[in-house]
Amino acid sequence: PSAIHNTDHKKKLREMMLKGERPSECEYCWKIEDIGRDNISDRVYKSKIYSNKSIQTIAKSDPYENVIPETLEISFDRTCNLACSYCNSGYSTTWGNEIKKNGPYQKLKSDGAGAYQHSGDWAEPYGKFNEGNPYVKAFFEWWPKLSTGLQEIRVTGGEPAMSHQFWSFCELIKETDVSNLRMAVNSNLCIKDGLIDKLVDFTKDANLKEFDLYTSCEAVGNHAEYIRDGLDYKLWKDNLVYFIENANYRAVTIMMTINSLSLFSITDFLDEMIELKRKYPHRLHVDLNILRWPSFMSPLAFPDHIKTHCRENLENWFNINKNISELHEGEVAQIKRLIDYLEVVETPHKRADNEKSKLHHDFKSFYQQYDKRRGYSLKDTFPKILSEWVESITID
Repeated sequence: PSAIHNTDHKKKLREMMLKGERPSECEYCWKIEDIGRDNISDRVYKSKIYSNKSIQTIAKSDPYENVIPETLEISFDRTCNLACSYCNSGYSTTWGNEIKKNGPYQKLKSDGAGAYQHSGDWAEPYGKFNEGNPYVKAFFEWWPKLSTGLQEIRVTGGEPAMSHQFWSFCELIKETDVSNLRMAVNSNLCIKDGLIDKLVDFTKDANLKEFDLYTSCEAVGNHAEYIRDGLDYKLWKDNLVYFIENANYRAVTIMMTINSLSLFSITDFLDEMIELKRKYPHRLHVDLNILRWPSFMSPLAFPDHIKTHCRENLENWFNINKNISELHEGEVAQIKRLIDYLEVVETPHKRADNEKSKLHHDFKSFYQQYDKRRGYSLKDTFPKILSEWVESITID
């Protein structure tokens, strides 16, 4: 069963990293570090969870050895109640159902086009909810041994709270000695009250060392609801506060997926999170993850005048707030690296189309179809500087 983690390909990547080479899977970290200006990539943040002794052991280890990882992230299935614009049917059943209803997106020609032209049924080869999935079966078989060395497990989705196997795993957790284990769950927090209560109760009943909640948002109000279709922004904030006030947890982290549209209210969102930080000190954190794919949704796809407008707005906010006590060192560094990224980096990933006209074409083409399918209006939701630019783009 450990072969679901110790694959031949992953072992080859371990060997490359220990030699100081750059696997393509690790490109994001190198792109951040290559900016210079003392920017810190995610590989540094993710390494901080390990002791110096563990890191030295890894550095001297045989990359082809079968190992019990200290950290593992898993997804049981893609069941999800949201269809976020930057997601796709491979990760969301709601996205897949929309494609089945309305057909594939048309008139897209950049590197991200394929993601919006299939229903994602390939992601469910073992039936609905992956109940016959041999990899899930192998994970449960591996668990007794895995749990002896694992320090942190993070469950993502889809939406884990809507997964039958996630709740089966929670029951298994209760039956296992997990006193040395930290568990983290990614949830969009826009689920029914009963599921929120069930998650809160689990944090109290499981004998975990620590529990962390990760949830996602990166804009406010109607901007957030446009970007993350199906999101109720008020419900998201209410459930966030409910969890903070009632659950047994170590920390809650807001994962901000920095896509182009989020830049128009990112500072308002940061202001709201700082207010929550003041009310619940030391329990709430923000984490800025820069979207790289699909390229036409990357902030880098914007024309220079919009990119400069958004960067200057964020930079002005940062200069006012960078020294406030509510922002810890890592958050300050991530906001600064986003500002530098918008100024220095030209392409989101090495396979991205460098031809801006293609990206602009697909931006307009996608969101025209998105508006019609989802009942939105990009023009009525976002500032005039965006809608005027979109109007100027010609669709082939």
